[in-house]
Amino acid sequence: MQITNFIDGLFATNTDQQRFKLILRDFLISLKEFAGADNAELFAEERELAAKTQKEQERERALKIGGLLKPSELDDDEL
Repeated sequence: MQITNFIDGLFATNTDQQRFKLILRDFLISLKEFAGADNAELFAEERELAAKTQKEQERERALKIGGLLKPSELDDDEL
């Protein structure tokens, strides 16, 4: 919604340089505010997936080398 308003505003004011700059400046300020905000929750799912993938890869590597995993860490079918 904000982006469409921004683009519509740019097209509507392309002949008025002062108004055009004002709309552009306002949009850039709102981007900086968003970038400065705590956006950690937006990327939480990706970080969790990456951590899970890394853990699985480490486990697979450890399974290939005997003795790296404790017997309690092995599944019944891996014994």
